[in-house]
Parts: sequence; structure tokens; C-alpha cells
Amino acid sequence: MKIIGIDPGITGTGYSLVADGTCIDIGTIRAKGTDPHSKVLEICTRIKQIVDQQQPEFAALEKVFYHKNIKTLIRASELRGAIILALLESGVAIKEYTATEIKLTTTGNGRASKEQVRYFIERVFADRKQGESSHAIDAAAIAYTAIQKMSRRV
Repeated sequence: MKIIGIDPGITGTGYSLVADGTCIDIGTIRAKGTDPHSKVLEICTRIKQIVDQQQPEFAALEKVFYHKNIKTLIRASELRGAIILALLESGVAIKEYTATEIKLTTTGNGRASKEQVRYFIERVFADRKQGESSHAIDAAAIAYTAIQKMSRRV
């Protein structure tokens, strides 16, 4: 089973492709320019390219439920909606998980820090060395969560 995990962010959108317990691709999409609409278009275009090349069976996204800065929350939600549309247009099924579910699945603690999640992901996907952005690590954690949750339902 191949899954793409996506961590939507207007400054950096992380993605990670996981297949058969191995991270086969990981990275961060950083859109150029300052216009938020152009950034959304660029990020979604790149996501579609990755999906077309890699043909994942599922996409996994983190559910957004709270953010301190309302403007950032709105921009992130707009981007998330555009990514969902791009995935649906590409025929990819979508799974969504809360931050607590992701932290609990990766570390055993639903209130784990970003550093704890990073430590776990870097150990699980040892073939991918340190140095990836926090967005890419979060995307890998999201993909890992999806695989774990879906394998338990079988």
C-alpha cells in the first residue's frame, strides 16, 4: 500500500510517500512569490505532479482544529481545501487524523512534542537521514499514522 502524507502550510507544505513500511520520497514544497493565491496554485500543482508520478492509493492529512493566529488558520484552511480538491480530482482517497492521533500513534503519547515525533520518524525511516524540514517530518508522521490505522482495520 502506498500513501502520501501531506502537511499543508503556506510557507512550506511537507509531503512524504510511504510504501510497504519504507519512506520512498519526502520533501517540502516552498512556493515562490508573495501572492497567497499563486502560492496555493503552485503547491496544488506540485502535489498533483507527485500524485500523478507516484500513484498513491491514499492521501493522509492532519485535521486542523485550532491555531493561535486566525489569519494563519484561514490561509492554512484555504490551502488545505485546495489540496483536498486536487487530490479528489486525481482520484485519491483521503484519510484525516487529528494531531493527537498522530502523536499517539508515533510516540505513544498524544501530547508529545515535535522533537519526540521527529525522533521517532527518523528512527522508523532510518533510510531517510536527518535534515528534513519539520513540515516533511510531520507529513511522514501523518503517512505513518494512516498506515498503522488502516492495517489495524484489516
